[in-house]
Amino acid sequence: MRFKLHIEVIPSLYGNKLPINYQYELSAWIYKVIALGDESYARWLHENGFSHKHKKMKMFTFSNLYIPDAKREEDRLCIFSDLISLNLSFLPEKSTEEFIKGIFSEQQFSLGDHKSKVAFRVRQVELVPSPDALATIEFKTLSPVVICLKEAEGNIKYLSPDHSNYGQLLINNLTEKYQLFYETPFQGNKTFYFELLTPARSRLVTIKANTQQQTKVRGFHYSFLLKADPALIKVAYEAGLGEKGSLGFGMIESKVR
Repeated sequence: MRFKLHIEVIPSLYGNKLPINYQYELSAWIYKVIALGDESYARWLHENGFSHKHKKMKMFTFSNLYIPDAKREEDRLCIFSDLISLNLSFLPEKSTEEFIKGIFSEQQFSLGDHKSKVAFRVRQVELVPSPDALATIEFKTLSPVVICLKEAEGNIKYLSPDHSNYGQLLINNLTEKYQLFYETPFQGNKTFYFELLTPARSRLVTIKANTQQQTKVRGFHYSFLLKADPALIKVAYEAGLGEKGSLGFGMIESKVR
């Protein structure tokens, strides 16, 4: 289930300069707001069949911030827009619309670091209709897709979409998500077709920037065609494609409306 958050920028509080690497802080804010739901949060967890610390809690993803008017200055984004937006998507569906609209509406928050930050307020939470359940859909990324391999010496290799095994790794990831969420092995059609439609744009994202826990993650933006079992396409659309969805990676949008 997908939502669009319409967000007001409040530069009068802290200014208008946002760190380029804001994904981790945005993810932390989303977790915090969900947890503040108290009774409604507990009820939502119960209705969707998982506990607070269960990995199924990570079955969500979100897009990059859509900022109509911004200018990059070194490692900052100078925001000139009064309103921006964020897409947020969850695989759980039971009571999700009521819960998400209730807890995110009018939330005020800030994103940034010791150098600069920006204050925001959520003005509207809009439900976004899902695409028809098709087995073949053309997509584009709203946040970079991450697929990686752990090499023998322990290093992590981030794969480009033109890697020969990329499509199979995407499908493997989706079947794992399906099994985790539904708690049953995927028994559907495992054949697939993946076609890259545009050149891939690499993006290196710093997580927990300027801390001892700092790490760098490489993902890719691109448009693509995916033919697969509709159940797996639903997982990709609602929970994200590839790895690290709950950190703001792998959100995709159907180009068929």
